[in-house]
Parts: sequence; C-alpha cells; structure tokens
Amino acid sequence: MEPVLSSSLAPPQYNSQSIINTAEETLQKSGVNAAQTVYKSALLDWVDDVTMGDTIDKEAVRGEIANLWLAYADLNRRSNLFKSATEVYAHAINCPVGGEIGKIWLEYTHFLEERGRPRTAQKLYLRALVGDEGGDGPSVKDAADQNLLWNEFLRMMQSLRKNPDLTLEDLKSAVEHERGSQLDNNMTSIQTEGTNIAAADNKAEQRPAKRSRWDKKTPEQIETLSAGSIDTAASVLFATSKNMPPEVETLWYARDGGSMPCKPEPVLFSASPPKLGDPSGKDLVGIETALKLLQMLTSKTHDGKSLGSALLELCHACWMMTALKEEKDVKAKEALEKKIANDTEALETNLAARASVAGGAIAAVQHANEQERNQFIMQCAVQREQLLAMSAWEFRKLLYSQQILLTSAKLPYFDGPSVDSASITAQARVCSILHSAFYLRARVGEDNHVKMLTKQLESLQKIASTVVKPEPVQQQYPTQFQMQLQQQQQIPYQQPPPNFPLPPPIAPQMFHHPQQGQQMTAYYGHQMH
Repeated sequence: MEPVLSSSLAPPQYNSQSIINTAEETLQKSGVNAAQTVYKSALLDWVDDVTMGDTIDKEAVRGEIANLWLAYADLNRRSNLFKSATEVYAHAINCPVGGEIGKIWLEYTHFLEERGRPRTAQKLYLRALVGDEGGDGPSVKDAADQNLLWNEFLRMMQSLRKNPDLTLEDLKSAVEHERGSQLDNNMTSIQTEGTNIAAADNKAEQRPAKRSRWDKKTPEQIETLSAGSIDTAASVLFATSKNMPPEVETLWYARDGGSMPCKPEPVLFSASPPKLGDPSGKDLVGIETALKLLQMLTSKTHDGKSLGSALLELCHACWMMTALKEEKDVKAKEALEKKIANDTEALETNLAARASVAGGAIAAVQHANEQERNQFIMQCAVQREQLLAMSAWEFRKLLYSQQILLTSAKLPYFDGPSVDSASITAQARVCSILHSAFYLRARVGEDNHVKMLTKQLESLQKIASTVVKPEPVQQQYPTQFQMQLQQQQQIPYQQPPPNFPLPPPIAPQMFHHPQQGQQMTAYYGHQMH
C-alpha cells in the first residue's frame, strides 16, 4: 500500500507510519484482532480530535488519517477478512476527515472489482464523481483526484461492456444525461447488451452518514431539530454503532466474565408503551427528575415552537431503532432454525440410506451414524450460541448509540455510554416515561397533551415546594458531643460473656445424615449442571 500523502504541517503525534508500524508488530505478536484494535483506537481518537476539537487543522492531518484507513483495510485484505475489509472501506469513504481523498475511493472500487462486484463499484464511482441524487455534489472535490477516478471509471466500463471505443466524453455525457434518475436506469445510452449497467446491487453497501457531532451541540441548537433531522441523526448513530470505542467493549467483557454475552436488560424502549399510573412519572424517577422531564416536554422556543415535540420525535426514532433491531433478530433466529431443520432432514435421509446398504456391517454403520448425528447436534448448538452472542453485541452497540443520542438531549441519568446495570435501569425508567408521552401525544394531539403536562407540572411544583429536605444528621449534634461519639467509635467493642449456660457441643455424626446428604448433593449437582 502506497501512502496517500504526508503533510509536514501535521503535528508529530499524528504520524500514520508510526501507527502502521505498531500495528504490524502487534500482528506478529498477538494476531490480527489485536492489530485491528490498534487501527480502530487511533482512527477514533484522531477523527474525534479533528471533528470535535478546535485546535487541530483538518487539512494538516487529512492525509495521515487516509493512510490509516487504507492500511487498516489492507490488513484485513491480507488476512482474507474480506467482509471486514468491505466495512472498513465503507467507513473510510464516509469519514468526515479522510472521506474526500480520491485514493480511498479508488482502492475501494478496485477491491470491489477483484471481488466480482463491478456494479457496486459503478455506484461508488458515481457517488465520488457526481454525488447522490439531491446530495451536496461530488464526494471527491479535488480536481486531480476526479481526473484519476474518471479515467479508472472509463477503463472499467470499457472492460465491462467490452467496448474499447467508449470515450471519456461519451461516459461523462451519459452520466450527465441520466443524473437525477434512479440508479437502475442510469447510463442506458451506453448499454450494448440490453443489461442495465448501473442497476442497484441488492447487496451493495448503503452509504452511512458521516460521524455525528452530537456531543458538541448546545441547548440552543436543539431548537432547530425536526422530524427529518432526528431520523437522519438516528440513522447516523445506527450506522456508526459498529465503531463502539474499545474501552466500552472492554467494560462489557469485564461484565461478562467467563459467561456468554447477553443482551442489555432492560431495554430502553419496549415494544408497546408502558402503563403509567401517573403521567408525570414521579413514582418511577422521583419528584425532582419528573419535574425536569415535564419542564423539557412543555418548554417552547423563542418563536413558539415546541421543544417537547422535538424531544419526543428523538425518542420515537430511538424506539424505531430498537424495533428494527428486534425484527432483524427474530428473522435471523427463524432463518437459523429453518436451516437446521432442513439440514437435519437431509442428514437423517443420508444416514438411513447408508444403513440400508450396510448389510453385515450394520452395527459399524449404525455406530458411525450415531457419531455423525451427535457431531451434527453439537454443531447446531454452536451455531445457536454464536447467533446469540452476535445478537447480544448488536443490541449492545444499539444501546451505545441510543445512550450517545439521548445524552445529547440532556436527559436525566444519561451521561454518555454506560454498561452499569443500575444506570441502564434508571435510563430505562426515564425512557418509559418518554415512550408513554410520545404515544399519548400522537393519540390526543400536541395541544391537549401539553395542557395535560402543564397541569401535571403545576401540581408537581406545589408538591415539591411543600417537601422539606431533612438536614444532615451530624448537624443535629453539638460539636463536643460529636467528638465524644467519635472517641467512643474508636474503642473496639468487646462482647461480654453470656450469663446463661451454653448448650453442649453437637456430635459430628449429626452432620452426616445420609438421606439429607444425598438430597443436598442432588440439589447442588443439579444447579451446577
């Protein structure tokens, strides 16, 4: 892999070659997974430094970050991890810092050609050179990079259509003529075989949105949220959920210990809205937190727009993310069970056919069939465990995305990603209140819902004003008494001897009742197994 570019303006801590060298050394010592972690950590840190900081010049480190993306993809390609390489390229072209580098797009398209996916490569060329329909123009802005991509696009089209006479002007004219139409109708003027050369590949990667900068938003910016922008933000975080920071993954590993990973419980948003006896939710989260939520749901902007509606649309988007993930999980489990059922039927048919022609060796054949059947059952169990583990991590990534999104909305109990059970439970209670709120607002309308919440807010404020907070216990004692109490606490307590006769010692035989021992052994043995 050749370096993209190296800027002398880049600060010394952003040296891509040093990271590449470290990753190669880690690959030799600890394997490909550890080397991948080196690239993940560096890319997350560097991109966050540029996009969320105020002191780093994007242009100064753009080439260094692009070098890391290419080296990261090359690592996966050399390790025959082609699916991982595809994911790395997809994230690279959508990187807010290095995504405009033409070299990244060029290597991605070449990789797709090598993998037999030229139609997906065509879509990438179109995105890089003319942009998506209704987008912001070409993804690659540099003129030299565009010329390089156009020439490579022409080469691929000449080879694909077996038409070496196709010129660059013809290609550009066809692209310009078909721009703005659906991808499966693009470039019909240069087709020679009746096949739509720009048909959408059903398995092509959809463009993930660029890295979110929710953590940089201020309360004033929340006022500009709309349903469309919230859905976009939700898709952004869902697409980037695979980039869970290594430190968060480590916390989950520590929580799992040696057991199989499981889905986070409880989920932030359940399938159906919860039944709340009190719409304010004070019985779930307390008066102080309920007051804060009611104030957020009833507040308005300076021009009279409802901030509560924007917040509830945000929560509705998070609920949709959970619903889609649940649906995908159910379909994956059903598909696996269907596959296992078909494989079992085929296996039993083969085993029966083998036994029918065994003749005098029937005993040996039956023994071999039983071994093969047991091995197949073990393989099915492994497949189920792998699916459950993968599903658990997908829901953990979803939780991470939702926590980041709701933290940006300044909701109570949300302070960045967390794997703590108590924190997740508290967050789920807040989300259950908001879930009920956006369900009610959709049924009764915004005006009626706000009126009801306003009355709840006024009532809760009266209750809060009458609640007297107890003073700390230490303030009720004089200073001299506190000193005496502390001195008494420092003296070790000695229990006086009892003034009644002690019972005689129990004979050891009383602890060896055979029937009771068998019952306990059976119980604990059952629990262990």
